[in-house]
Amino acid sequence: MKVKPEGSPGLYVHVPFCRSRCTYCDFHVAALRPGVVTDYVSALILEIQHHADAGFSPETIFIGGGTPSALSVEDWTRLLKCLSESFQSGLKEWTIEANPESIDEQKIEIALSLGVDRLSTGAQTFVETGLALLGRRHDAQRVHEVHDLFQKLGVPRTSLDLIVGWPGQAIDSVNTDLAAVKEIDPDHISLYHLSYEQGTWLHSMRERGGLKPIMDDTCIELSRAFLQGLQEQGFERYEVSNLYARGGASLHNLNYWERGEYLGVGSGAASFMEGLRWKNKPDVQKYISAGGSPEKVSIETPELLEVVTELIMLELRLTRGMNLNRFKTETGLDFHEICGESLHSFEKRGLLIQGENAIRASSEGFEVLDSVIVKFVEDAEERLNEGT
Repeated sequence: MKVKPEGSPGLYVHVPFCRSRCTYCDFHVAALRPGVVTDYVSALILEIQHHADAGFSPETIFIGGGTPSALSVEDWTRLLKCLSESFQSGLKEWTIEANPESIDEQKIEIALSLGVDRLSTGAQTFVETGLALLGRRHDAQRVHEVHDLFQKLGVPRTSLDLIVGWPGQAIDSVNTDLAAVKEIDPDHISLYHLSYEQGTWLHSMRERGGLKPIMDDTCIELSRAFLQGLQEQGFERYEVSNLYARGGASLHNLNYWERGEYLGVGSGAASFMEGLRWKNKPDVQKYISAGGSPEKVSIETPELLEVVTELIMLELRLTRGMNLNRFKTETGLDFHEICGESLHSFEKRGLLIQGENAIRASSEGFEVLDSVIVKFVEDAEERLNEGT
């Protein structure tokens, strides 16, 4: 029997439009063309209404992209009004991603009046050379101005996205970012390690020798300094890349990490409901033409090894760790029987800590979490193959 996490089910709304693509971005995005955007929002509204009419009722809403805040005021209002009217009860959290260069006072006021209670800003860094390298369209001062607006207008909960590990980054830049965080004083921080995803400009430049990534050891040192500085400011880490000072965790994202159910609307949006996974075909024009009933692709029911892998991969990201009773309930397997030898080895090395009913990563374990997860998944695959 599957355990229902708080915040489940969630609703993810994908707005894929950007004025330009950031150098690290491999998401499904499209050029910002006014007529296309308006038609897309109309199709998105039809899909939302279809699910609402069918009885879907989310506990969290997250509008991401792309750049949701790049919508015109008219399209912004139409989309948020539809969501507000469709899902009036049972909602615990409603987040919108907002880029500093495209969010303004009018859009914030509209969002608050319709029930949005959390705004997340993609700052990435407050160092101008870093912003240029990452392809951001704002400067550092604009992030300060936006958060001044949040405070002035009474946004209930705020979050700030930052990236660590960009080429050329040094400890001075971490101190610059920490000073900016202290001044802005957001409720929540997402601190991501830069990854070179295939198809991105950064990946291409690295492969051609056009830039030199910083070494893994240096990246770990920068991350340690960042985390220590944030914790000294009162932030509490609850997931490998996320911390909060006030207002608690992001319920929408926590639902993902606890393998809860979620529905995705919009071109390319992914869903996981009633044991079934799928995503809408990632094609903006075909999405618009579908008129609210988009083509579903990558439809699958996760097999046992996939369920095991997902529970290990997702729950070990949380500071509270993986719940062993839940693991057995949802898989029918005893974690110690399939991964006990590796678990003992990781414990001896100080990477994992075992409690009464949970396994969690230590601070050192979080730094090498990918390799820990890979080993556990290999153990599970070997054990399950033995039984077939």
